[in-house]
Amino acid sequence: MAASKPAFFTVLIGDFCRRLKMPTAFVDKLRGTPPCKCVLRGPNGQSWNVALEERESGLFFCKGWRKFVKYHCLEEGDFLVFHYTGKLKFDVTIYDESACEMDLEVSKRRSLADGSSDQVMSGKAVIEETPTGLTVFQSRNSCFMKTLETFRRYDLTIPQKIVKAEGLKGHMSLTLRDPEERSRIVETDVTVDKRLKLTKGWCQGCREFNISIGDKVVFEFVKPNVIQLHIFRGKDVLLSGPKVVDSSNYRQI
Repeated sequence: MAASKPAFFTVLIGDFCRRLKMPTAFVDKLRGTPPCKCVLRGPNGQSWNVALEERESGLFFCKGWRKFVKYHCLEEGDFLVFHYTGKLKFDVTIYDESACEMDLEVSKRRSLADGSSDQVMSGKAVIEETPTGLTVFQSRNSCFMKTLETFRRYDLTIPQKIVKAEGLKGHMSLTLRDPEERSRIVETDVTVDKRLKLTKGWCQGCREFNISIGDKVVFEFVKPNVIQLHIFRGKDVLLSGPKVVDSSNYRQI
């Protein structure tokens, strides 16, 4: 029976973002190897060079550790297992508060849900792609997403929560702006069931902005009555942020 790999675990508490102490009992297994740096391999297989620093209180993961924490969106209470593979290399497994193993895509969703990105805090949208190919759109502004279908080329409904949050009225003009900073004025109208929809100017805007059937379009309210369009073609998109509406329902009318 093959011997198992040496391993240790730790629960993240306190000032874990800056440095992390290696258990003293485990340090003994590294004797004979200069404790200057190591390699951490995360759940998705990506490797990180992290400096090891010996202090009076023990051996710590230091320089490079903060990047590992930020990339994997680690939080207080997360449970990490370090499997030692030799030559100062570790395979790291991450478990969240549910006691389930956490992959990178889940951690990114968790991080984006609280609007923790510096860019997002400043009001700028952030678009990232996870290793699994999922595109994550994060904004602190009111936003929603629609998949363009044939009937939506002529009018498109704005979710009620957005209408209330942005103080939109029945008949008004809105400015649409595409990624290339082209703009188009569109008119709104009220449906029989009191919903607000984009009407006059929307179809022309689709043509001018090269929006095709099947494209996913994120509508982000960046200023009063100004909507920034973000157009995604052939991608799976997840919306995240405090004012996101219908982020998981691409087909809601």
